[in-house]
Amino acid sequence: MRPTAEQLAPLSRLERATFELADFFARPALTPISATWNSAFMGALIYSCGGRRFHVHGLEILQQYGKKDSVLLVANHRSFFDFFTITALCYWRTNLTKRIFFPVRQKFFYDHPAGPLVNAVMSGMRMFPPVMREKEKKGFNQYSVERCIEELNRTDIGTVLGIHPEGTRNKNDDPYTFLPAQPGVGRIALGATRAKVIPVFALGMGQSILGEMKMNALTPKEHPVDVYFGPPVDVSDLRARTNSITMQKRAADRCLDAVKALAEKQRRAAAIRDGRDPDAEPSVSERALSRRSPESMQPSADV
Repeated sequence: MRPTAEQLAPLSRLERATFELADFFARPALTPISATWNSAFMGALIYSCGGRRFHVHGLEILQQYGKKDSVLLVANHRSFFDFFTITALCYWRTNLTKRIFFPVRQKFFYDHPAGPLVNAVMSGMRMFPPVMREKEKKGFNQYSVERCIEELNRTDIGTVLGIHPEGTRNKNDDPYTFLPAQPGVGRIALGATRAKVIPVFALGMGQSILGEMKMNALTPKEHPVDVYFGPPVDVSDLRARTNSITMQKRAADRCLDAVKALAEKQRRAAAIRDGRDPDAEPSVSERALSRRSPESMQPSADV
């Protein structure tokens, strides 16, 4: 599937060139190249950062699928390493295809001269397709959404696609609060009729490679990395109106609600692991209500 001339027109020369490069490496015939690189390099890097810290739950849900199955992973996004952590687990602990993509915003990865190199080194060009942020380039995002759907619906091969319902990295200090779900995620979930929609909640990875390596080597028990996979999210009842923004938002909300349910499981398990009473702390749903309360919506003194 190719973008139209109108969709490509607003992109800069560098963005177009980087897209063409990533699109070339997205060919199924080149999957072994990226898979070999990611297994050898990124797999070693991620396990040196978290191999002794991983606490993985629900992986048996993914382990029932094979190389020709397509899976849409909908995950929270707290750390730059979320993509790599989830990919490493799929590579090493499941029988899923190694044809894995994570769409990313074009900032840096597609509009900076060093972006393609970082994309190649860190993911084997698997951070694809790009998502544009500038208003004048939004038309390209329609292509990116349709490309994701097309890849997931292929019948000749399996594809794993990871997306974040919140649309961007959540930088809130509380890992159990979430940004609103974006309808584009719902559009992919509704359109990808062949794919299983699997929620994921990951927590524990930071932003520093050296810091993560140090914790993994010296204090793994004190700095766990929890990854929870949940049962498939059913959005089939919403597909009668796939092109409806309302239905897309409902599908996205349903996906995010499944992630929130996993977050609550992790919160309670982590509290018990640390010797705390999980019922003495606000639940994920209670935190959401608190953030919506009139008091929480008042502007701060700094505004």
